[in-house]
Amino acid sequence: MDGVTRIGVSLEPELLKAFDDSISKKGYVSRSEAIRDLVRDSLAENEWKNDEEWMVGTVVMVYDHTSTSISDRLTEVQHEHGHMVTTSVHIHLDHDKCMEILICEGKLGDLKAFANEITSMKGVLRGRLTMAAPSTGNLHHIGHRHRFGRGCSTA
Repeated sequence: MDGVTRIGVSLEPELLKAFDDSISKKGYVSRSEAIRDLVRDSLAENEWKNDEEWMVGTVVMVYDHTSTSISDRLTEVQHEHGHMVTTSVHIHLDHDKCMEILICEGKLGDLKAFANEITSMKGVLRGRLTMAAPSTGNLHHIGHRHRFGRGCSTA
């Protein structure tokens, strides 16, 4: 294999079995590919420590549009942060719930603050920020507050 260095890893049998079971469920065809992904994830964690890092990503939220003025508040916040929001997609899930996907770019610290502002609003049931560093392509996600209320289940 050109451009690849082989390494050896020693693991206890129980740990190796648990690892093999886990990667099999995820659909990995080899331990090497799973380990490469783990190494990439570990390296990507450093990008999350630099709030000045330029990131591109999404804020995905589900909200109850019958909640008092939530649609207006979400629109207002998006306009206030228009320099970061490049695209939005709105989907009607049922009579009461909508999903909105915001594609954003900016400094990590600003994007985290924006996502926190959006996902902490009363009426937002679930929200998540997922980011990619353009320089490396590493993906990151932060789960946000999950609220369950009228018309929403934990299933």
